Amino acid sequence: MIQRIQSIYLLVAGIVTIVLLFIPIGTLTSELGFYTYTPFTVHVINTDLVVAKTFFVAILLLLSSMISFVTIFLYKKRKLQVRLINFNMLIVLATLLTMLYIYPKFVFTKIPDLNNTVLEYNYVILIIALTAMGLYMAKKAIIKDEALVRSSERLR
Repeated sequence: MIQRIQSIYLLVAGIVTIVLLFIPIGTLTSELGFYTYTPFTVHVINTDLVVAKTFFVAILLLLSSMISFVTIFLYKKRKLQVRLINFNMLIVLATLLTMLYIYPKFVFTKIPDLNNTVLEYNYVILIIALTAMGLYMAKKAIIKDEALVRSSERLR
């Protein structure tokens, strides 16, 4: 199970998405002050005053990490692993879309404190790209394993 390289890729993807839960996505700047945008909330910097809740991003990140960890233990069912990785890639894409487009364009504009704010992203986009790359490499390794098993069955 852990000897397979795709298990390492999936483990890295799962750990990276867990780490993303604790890293701020960016900072919002407005006339009223500075705000921190995290996967759970938007709050005023250096205080616990919550302006908006962004828990949907956290739910998507948790779902992605859980699917990555579950996929590791399905090493005997390679086709199911590939399907779960494809689904996980869609979840990562939905997380990225939610984080970078839906919340800043639609949700933050309806909140009076966050109207007319400038959002500066941290290095979160690069970290999510690391997750997507790990999932892609795991998928390629699983497909390669499946081809190897098929070729060995033909020889018998």
